[in-house]
Amino acid sequence: AMSHVASMIAHGVFEKWPDLYFVIIECGVAWVPSVLWRLDADYKALRKETPWLKMLPSEYCRRNIRFSTQPLEQPANIQHLWSTLEAMDGENTLMFASDYPHWDYDDANTLQIPPAWKGKIMGLNALEVYKRIPRAQAANAA
Repeated sequence: AMSHVASMIAHGVFEKWPDLYFVIIECGVAWVPSVLWRLDADYKALRKETPWLKMLPSEYCRRNIRFSTQPLEQPANIQHLWSTLEAMDGENTLMFASDYPHWDYDDANTLQIPPAWKGKIMGLNALEVYKRIPRAQAANAA
């Protein structure tokens, strides 16, 4: 997933198609902030390698890449997870995924996310990505 994120950004995919969303599923998310920090640092140092990019890599990620919650890391101290999610703008970049019916699926009722983010992560972010699903239809299905 890390190489896909770096490749999609560095090759200018999101500069050419700014409305495209790329969804990463079943890869965890704890790695996201450090990869974005490294990409931003390298972008500044190696600007000549990617002259087509007009924003920092982390800005493309926030605008164009979404991540599933399955599997969401579960550290002993939940604040460590929440700090990681905040560093990747998890409120706006995470989308719920249960992985049901697998034995290790994530139950929506036990997902450890900041309570204020629940509406976005549990559905509104997906509705932004999958615009062809009418909001009324999605509300009726829930």
